[in-house]
Amino acid sequence: MKKTARLLKKLLFGAIILGIAYWVLTTLFYGHSNIDEKTGQYSFSWSGLNALWQKDRAFGFKTNGAVETRLDGIDGPYIIGDTVYQVTAKNRLERQLLDSSRTVLVRVNNEDLDTFRVKIQEKPLVYPETSAMPEKLIAISDIEGNFNGFYSFLVKTGVMNKDFRWTFGKGLLVLNGDFVDRGHHVPAVLWLIYHLEYQAAAAGGAVHYILGNHEILNMYGNTSYAQYKYREVARQISRQTDWDQANEYLYGEHTVIGKWLRSKHVMENIGGYIFVHAGLNKVLVEEGITQNMINAIARKYYGQNPEADELDRKAFLVLKSNHSPYWDRTLSMNIFYKIQYFYRAPFKPIPQAQSQQELEQVLQFYKGSKIFVGHSIVGDINSEYEGRVIKIDLKHGQQKFSGKTKGIMIHQRKLFKVDDTGNQALIPK
Repeated sequence: MKKTARLLKKLLFGAIILGIAYWVLTTLFYGHSNIDEKTGQYSFSWSGLNALWQKDRAFGFKTNGAVETRLDGIDGPYIIGDTVYQVTAKNRLERQLLDSSRTVLVRVNNEDLDTFRVKIQEKPLVYPETSAMPEKLIAISDIEGNFNGFYSFLVKTGVMNKDFRWTFGKGLLVLNGDFVDRGHHVPAVLWLIYHLEYQAAAAGGAVHYILGNHEILNMYGNTSYAQYKYREVARQISRQTDWDQANEYLYGEHTVIGKWLRSKHVMENIGGYIFVHAGLNKVLVEEGITQNMINAIARKYYGQNPEADELDRKAFLVLKSNHSPYWDRTLSMNIFYKIQYFYRAPFKPIPQAQSQQELEQVLQFYKGSKIFVGHSIVGDINSEYEGRVIKIDLKHGQQKFSGKTKGIMIHQRKLFKVDDTGNQALIPK
């Protein structure tokens, strides 16, 4: 007994030492700062050694000041009214008026220096939130500014060719949220979606872009997950110093992309298959919050971040709660997410995983037989809850044609896992 106790003490002591060592080493390399993400001001900031290799961040330790941000090569375009802003390879922000052709060139700052032209439309396309299942459907989630992975996935699944032309005929491409933040090519990803949406419509097909929590965050100015170069370009274009005000301007209704994003839903039912970024919870059902209400509430507050006490019960659940359709994790709850919830709110109850019975009630209420979710990362695309839940958020490949960027294909009601090398495999029920 004493030996066991001594062993446990040694293991505990070793774990503490390893934890401290891990914190010290990661802080040394990756840095640590106390930053107000709304204003871009810090009380102290250590950049980390890795800032030596990053062009958009300054290296060093500082106290009490504005976080230094920089442009980092080709970026854009950002279109506000009829003014087009582009960042050049020499980190200059240039602007010009949109010409009579209403066509802009999108340059991608990747290894291939990809380019494609986009026709700016007079108004966004608006699709119904409930539609029939097409003959073929391709879906992918959580690209997060990863242009290379997105490009190769679209090419190898037959959605477009290498010249950025829609080749999917009357098929439907579903994008299940979080195509912004974290990555280095966010504008290029958004413009590619915009570009394909209108090409698809002309061919009898469609692109349905369902918004996730990161699109919502960006519309109301939250830059917590954005590369520093995007905070800098927002600051220069908007002439606002506070990060949240600058980014809110960049995605405002007066911008082409901002207006376009505001035309999108946060939940759709396609042939009885529900597509929503994070999940749906029994709490929404108990409150009688229908799909139409979810989309109406979300759209009413696009670009706003109201306080919880300003909202009624239904709006609070959709917009601010752990059970929001673009924040919920109860279909994907594991120890990692439980630790996250505890860390962020140690005195609040941790959401519990849904039971099979609860999920069946949710699906019945929303008239669905399956639900497709992103938001919570899985090792590989899989089905859970007796085949009712299909999880499609994973760590996509950062290079083209890596085989690591994956989504799903639905053909004649059969589900396949597909990747950016052309492989496909049946997803068992």
